Amino acid sequence: MTRKSASPLASPAYLHRRQAILSAGAGVLTALALGLPVGGCAQNEQLGRSQLILIDDEELERMSDLAEADIRRRSGGPLRDPARQRSLERMAGNLSSVEGAPQPRRGFRPELLADRQVNAFVLPNGYSGYFDGMWGFVGGSQDEMAIIMGHEMGHLTGRHAQERVSQQLALSIGVAVLGTAAAVNRGTRAYSPAIGAALGLGAALGGAAFSRSHEYEADRLGLIYAARAGYEPQAASRFWDRMEAQHGRSGGVSFLSTHPSHGDRRERLAALMREDPEVRRAMEQGRARRTA
Repeated sequence: MTRKSASPLASPAYLHRRQAILSAGAGVLTALALGLPVGGCAQNEQLGRSQLILIDDEELERMSDLAEADIRRRSGGPLRDPARQRSLERMAGNLSSVEGAPQPRRGFRPELLADRQVNAFVLPNGYSGYFDGMWGFVGGSQDEMAIIMGHEMGHLTGRHAQERVSQQLALSIGVAVLGTAAAVNRGTRAYSPAIGAALGLGAALGGAAFSRSHEYEADRLGLIYAARAGYEPQAASRFWDRMEAQHGRSGGVSFLSTHPSHGDRRERLAALMREDPEVRRAMEQGRARRTA
């Protein structure tokens, strides 16, 4: 059972621009009520669908900075292992160089963290954490770690945090527009765990994670990025086979424990490698890169 997080509306950092966001949200609700086009929708070409986006990237980056500091503290901070940290950074450089990979304003910044959870996450500011437990689980496999890192990059490309926050704001705004929103202490930037939960950090912060559809989208994009970068895409099947063998079909570890079953993900990824034209092109590009 997942612990229910406090509403992000109660977080001062979350709504220090409350009036602007409420104004945008009121317009969205009015448009929906009248059956008009929603101005907060943006087309995401890499997903092939539109998304409700009510929060700008600058605001989300400020929220991410607060969450980054908090989760580094909770996880025991960076693991002092320069060789493994350099390995993560090289991998990030390889994946970031391929077509379609996300390019956060401050770069994609991976960090090895001391926590023994089998877990990984990404924040919209480009910071991405890989727990020591995850490194141990994959046995240091570069191919498997690249699948995981590609998946985290897929969340950035998919703008999943922006979409998740916007959906939660739209729900909260529905209350706020009626004048029943909780008062917030304006002008402060205190961190609330609701921020991390809203950003999709999931089990890493004891809250709900990204939705199942978000996870499938990130799986697909991650597979494409890893394949284009020359990593072995079949590593995804090995990773989920071992996850299922060790922890059961439905989960049992913190990494993606609220997400689709391990077997379901493995089967979907295998189908993508057989049937998805873009995935197959990425695999061909990767093979050419490995043999060049």
